Amino acid sequence: MTNRCKFEDLKLDLNKDLNVLINESYQAYSNTLLNNEITFKNKKLILKTEKDLHTMKELGFEHIVSMKNNLGLRIYDKNRMIYMPIIEKIFNNCCYEQCSSIKIYKDKKDICIWCKRLAYLIILSERKNGYLLQTAYPIIYNHKRKEVERKANENGIY
Repeated sequence: MTNRCKFEDLKLDLNKDLNVLINESYQAYSNTLLNNEITFKNKKLILKTEKDLHTMKELGFEHIVSMKNNLGLRIYDKNRMIYMPIIEKIFNNCCYEQCSSIKIYKDKKDICIWCKRLAYLIILSERKNGYLLQTAYPIIYNHKRKEVERKANENGIY
C-alpha cells in the first residue's frame, strides 16, 4: 500500500499569494460543495450558506478556510485552503470505497471524518434534514493527532 493519497495532487499550491489562494479555494468550494448534491450516510450534506458581510462569501466557506487567533478573531489560513478541492472527494469516494485511511467517529454530538493519510479532519453535526458541515482542517500538531487517533479508536463508528 502506498503512503500517498490518490487525491493529494488536487491540493492547491501553498506557495501562492494569499489572495490567489482565497479565490482558488472559494472556486473549489463553489464548484464541488455548493453546486453538487453531496451525501453522507444517505443524508444530504448541508452547508452554511449565509454570507459573511465583510467578504460576501458563505459562512461555511469562511469557517473552513480560517482559524481563530489569540484574540478570538478568524484569520485566513493557507494550510486550510489548500485542502478545499479534496473535501468532496473524501465524501464521494473515500467514505464509500471504505478507504482504510478514513476513520469515522463521534466526538460528543459531532461526527468526525478523519483521513489519516492526509492528516485531515472534517466535522459534521447531525440535523433532521442531513449533516451540517461545521468545519474541516489539517491536523498539524502531534498532540492533536494523538487526541484524534485516541478518539477515533474509542468512539469509532466505522
